[in-house]
Amino acid sequence: MRPDFIVIGAMKCGTSTICAYLEDHEDVFMVPRAEPNFFSHDDRFAQGVAAYEAHFDAHRGEKLCGEGSNDYGAGALYPQSADRMAAYHPGLKLIYIARHPLERIASAWIQNRANSGDQVPPTLDLAVTRMPDLFVDQSLYWKNLSRYRAHFPDAQIFVGFMEDLSRDRAAFFERLCEFLEIPPSAEVRRAHMNPSSGKVIPSQRFSAVNRLPFIKTAKKILPKALKTTVKRELLSQKITERPDFSDAIKADILKTVRPDAERFLAHCGKPADFWTFG
Repeated sequence: MRPDFIVIGAMKCGTSTICAYLEDHEDVFMVPRAEPNFFSHDDRFAQGVAAYEAHFDAHRGEKLCGEGSNDYGAGALYPQSADRMAAYHPGLKLIYIARHPLERIASAWIQNRANSGDQVPPTLDLAVTRMPDLFVDQSLYWKNLSRYRAHFPDAQIFVGFMEDLSRDRAAFFERLCEFLEIPPSAEVRRAHMNPSSGKVIPSQRFSAVNRLPFIKTAKKILPKALKTTVKRELLSQKITERPDFSDAIKADILKTVRPDAERFLAHCGKPADFWTFG
């Protein structure tokens, strides 16, 4: 088996919800709770097509097979994804989801900080300054979509917006099912998956402690339960509202993001003020 469609991103735009809904659909086999990242990651691509298609071995006669891997939409980090995908299966249908570019960046920082700790800078401003390919580039939707439009016709690409998904899930998924040529499910059972609000991330205090000269030795000596408690109670913060950029950093980001967003919205038939940037 090989996929009929792929959710290519963008990260933190509702893709977990999209994939979970498709996983629930009776006519779809969706690679469950996994991102194969076959076309993006060189080490996985080197394993060959057979290893990739093994992800679909559990298919049991569903009409469609699909998978979702957000790194396919990260063009600066994985520039060969679109070329590889087109060479593998030019008839693929692609699903690409976007949201307000600055909100996506903030949400991606929360997710990466929660997952990777001090591998990610402790503030949003530092993250976009030091790691623009990870954070800013994935919000350049027109740039990243264009990589795929060079190989796939627009009729094979579904572009959706998280804002529309949040406003009316049933209508959003009805349009997606129409694109995939399957009947809409009687009920959309899934709520929003993997929201940023409520996540617990390492605080700036955590980063300061990690810089202390004796901390590596202390980590080796202290019991695991104590380390876990200290990190959770003293060195973590719960996200209750979206972090924001400083005015200077925001202005710098918008020099790149705003013109890309304008072209993307025009291509999708959205009004120019669909996203406002202040």
